[in-house]
Amino acid sequence: MDDTVGDLLYLRGVRLTQAVNVVEIVGFRCLGVAEKIPELEDNTGSFVHVWHVPRAILPVSVAEAERWIVDAPNGAHWILSEREFEEQARELLSSNLKIEFWSPDVLSRWIGEAILRGDIVAKIPQIEVDKPSIEENSSIPKPNKLVILPAIVDLDEWCIQRGIEYVDAKPILLQARIWNITGALVSPEGDREEGNWSVLEDPWADRLQPYDSEQILHNPPSLRIINAAENKWLSDGDLRVMLVGVLETRRQKQGDSVEGSSVRSTMLERWTFDSEGAILEEIPSAIPGWLIDHEGGIELLHSRNGRTYELNSSGVP
Repeated sequence: MDDTVGDLLYLRGVRLTQAVNVVEIVGFRCLGVAEKIPELEDNTGSFVHVWHVPRAILPVSVAEAERWIVDAPNGAHWILSEREFEEQARELLSSNLKIEFWSPDVLSRWIGEAILRGDIVAKIPQIEVDKPSIEENSSIPKPNKLVILPAIVDLDEWCIQRGIEYVDAKPILLQARIWNITGALVSPEGDREEGNWSVLEDPWADRLQPYDSEQILHNPPSLRIINAAENKWLSDGDLRVMLVGVLETRRQKQGDSVEGSSVRSTMLERWTFDSEGAILEEIPSAIPGWLIDHEGGIELLHSRNGRTYELNSSGVP
């Protein structure tokens, strides 16, 4: 549940940094420090320690609450609890103006509202790729078949750079493809070097680029996915042509042997990618993004290039 709460906070625009000088408190886990929390914007200043109280059989006692108050660092705090609190323990926390306490009922209602908003979903339907609209084109693929890339763009920094104080941003996923490629590079002399590559096809950015297989979002939340229009995908022929430019490389030419030693030339030779003989394996993937509503217009914000894409009446860029 810690990961679920953390992911939901991230999707609501809460950016957590690691808390320092925080001692371990039994029953309470510090998820980090947030600079801004949309849900508490009217009640707290800057920098709030965010805590999660995992589920347990017994409610939190007065002694546990007192120990937390003693050991917790100074400043504002936000406690999201899956455990009930004894009445006196709850009153003890409520009496402190710098503590925002969310009981299991409030936490459950918050998660439920996130489901109703579409931030998260309760079930995992099959992916649909032939209906390009936001309402009909949103589905959740099975996690073991979909690779989710991590976001690069920080939503808060993106807003600051554009002078935007607040934007209504709903997290979504943008459909993409990863191609696992088995093929060969060919030297000018015809030498072949077999290899394997991974390439990301991003239809939103009209881009094909090498992909590091270690760049993957582990334990991603279930979000609706917006599929790209069919005409945004590369055909097999176009894909193979573009792969030549993406995967080809230049290497230093090995010179002839002189007096028993190998002389390396300073010239570079081009090793081309044999696209015709390559085997391409498609892996469904998705890129995090946000559906932002700013100044009356709805746009898609791409989390890896920071660009926005307008939507037409059909919900397609």
